[in-house]
Amino acid sequence: MKLLRTAAIVLAAAFVLASCSSMASGAVSGALGAVTGGAASGGPVAGAAGAVAEFQSGEVLASTSTRSEMDASFRVAKVIQPATVATKNQAEVVFIEDGSKSWVNYVVNSRKATKADMVVGATLFYLSGWQNHDEISADSYRKDNWNLGTITSVQDLYKNYVEISGNSFKIDYLRVPTDPIH
Repeated sequence: MKLLRTAAIVLAAAFVLASCSSMASGAVSGALGAVTGGAASGGPVAGAAGAVAEFQSGEVLASTSTRSEMDASFRVAKVIQPATVATKNQAEVVFIEDGSKSWVNYVVNSRKATKADMVVGATLFYLSGWQNHDEISADSYRKDNWNLGTITSVQDLYKNYVEISGNSFKIDYLRVPTDPIH
């Protein structure tokens, strides 16, 4: 709970500073990198106009949940030890958000979605709580929670938005699982 409260405070401060100016955005990125042990370094500047939000090489979406993949919440991580029969099909990962290590039940590779992926019924990853947002910082893209959902409408695709499970999301911030979802 304390970690969640600290993360919420850091995230709130990041949004306030990021809205001040692009110079503040650089400071926020540096501050978040210091808080997470440098995990934010080497990536795009958070909140900068036109900054590309993308995972870094080797980053996957991982979940400790024991529920189904469709009901699980995922975070960006790097695999330390792949799942094997000897590890009871669990993988060990380090989460990008806070540098913590954990054994996880699900590891899913993904790629950025394109307009060609936008088909009713398709399963995509979306950032939890980021519906109806035009801009998402590179830090939020890599450090916030992800969920799986199904596209329910492409009516606003011409505006670069699709509906996933009843909520509207900008397609620039959606990801396609490249591993099978069970």
